[in-house]
Amino acid sequence: MRGLVLSGGGARGLAHIGVLEVLEAQGFQAEVIAGTSMGAVVGALYASGKKPREILEIARSTPWLRLLDLVPRPGLISQRGLRDFLAKHLPPRFEQLCKKLVVTAVDLEAGKLAYFAEGDLPGAVLASAAYPGLVAPVQFEGRTYVDGGVLDNLPVDAARFMRARYVLAVDVTPEIGLPGIPRSAIGQVRRAIDIMQNHLTAARRSLYPPELYIRPELPGVGIEQFGRLEEIVEAGRKAAAQARLRI
Repeated sequence: MRGLVLSGGGARGLAHIGVLEVLEAQGFQAEVIAGTSMGAVVGALYASGKKPREILEIARSTPWLRLLDLVPRPGLISQRGLRDFLAKHLPPRFEQLCKKLVVTAVDLEAGKLAYFAEGDLPGAVLASAAYPGLVAPVQFEGRTYVDGGVLDNLPVDAARFMRARYVLAVDVTPEIGLPGIPRSAIGQVRRAIDIMQNHLTAARRSLYPPELYIRPELPGVGIEQFGRLEEIVEAGRKAAAQARLRI
């Protein structure tokens, strides 16, 4: 069984669309998809039967930054906006998908990774995308969850759990070692999270190595820069095309 793993990365995760375009053109078909955060969003859209070009049109027509809710509360992005977006474009349950899907989130109380592959689909994807400090923690099935990328931003292990024997993983985890230090407190916290996430992802990839690893080049692209959509998608296309001989 072939698995496709899509990492989290905010706006950077839109590169997955470009990767999907090339993979489909090359005849790569995944039976199971595993995703975290934006990877869970794109993966769920794809698993629902939408073609990459349809997902791209959704991305183009979505006013991502209008989801920003600047009213003081624990989280800057409105859960209602995200939930409405997911409900509009996804079926209500995992069981209605065309492909098997698993998404990850972190149980904030237990401090453990959670895998979701059945039941309430929009709720699970919302929990997977609750980036700390940006989206408020999500109450889901009696528990409180945050972004799966906190512990597992490239969930190859989730694909293996779903019995995928060949795994192609696409990693858009933010780079580290960028010049300069952000001036704002929020920027500094996010840089610290990026550093932590980058090292943790590398460690987990050594434990759960995929058969093929694709990393689009997105230097300087921030997780909130949805306005760079076309550039981000093109980076995904280029990275997947370079991997062609290995697929």
